[in-house]
Amino acid sequence: MVARSIFVRTALGFALFTASLTSVVPLDNAYARALPAQTAPLTLSAVKVEGNKAVSTEDILRAFGHQPGDHVTQDDLKASQQRVADLYSQRNIGGSLGEQMKIKGASVMVTLLIGEQSAHPAATGQQLVLDQVEFKGNTRIPTEALAAVTHLRPGGAVSDKSVVTDESAIQSAYKSKNLAVRIQPVATYPNHDHHVVLTWQIDENPSPAK
Repeated sequence: MVARSIFVRTALGFALFTASLTSVVPLDNAYARALPAQTAPLTLSAVKVEGNKAVSTEDILRAFGHQPGDHVTQDDLKASQQRVADLYSQRNIGGSLGEQMKIKGASVMVTLLIGEQSAHPAATGQQLVLDQVEFKGNTRIPTEALAAVTHLRPGGAVSDKSVVTDESAIQSAYKSKNLAVRIQPVATYPNHDHHVVLTWQIDENPSPAK
């Protein structure tokens, strides 16, 4: 199995629905030695959805945007995954999304693996409280240095505006060292209430924009 991690930016508001893992499973041993490039055309043979309850399969497939028989690339499928994540964010439902791609020859089967949380507490107007802040993926700038330029601290209130402000501060820290970076704030709710753990997922080797 060849696995790659991707992070999908969704709307803020902490109704974050994150794409955590995409697995590429070659179904042909010979083909496993030469997996197609991200932009190589494949024929979509099937799309399955597992784990969804709050959002109908029909709505998810509509957001996904591709049907069996369509010609797609792995990049197209990544964009489809983001649209599904955006659908959940628009409905204030948090959770996680894994996309498994089973490739054989020039065809691909896709399974969307969905883990849903209940509607986000922010939708009720309740103030969110930050329990913990984590930095992951940073090697070129120490965690202590990133913490020093940001303002969100455990025990304090957290909002869209404060997250955007701290994200800009992290961007500026990397820019000052002439380093490229992609930043993804990920909010989780360990107790399924208004207490938040904020993780800054940092990619110090972002792919160039197309």
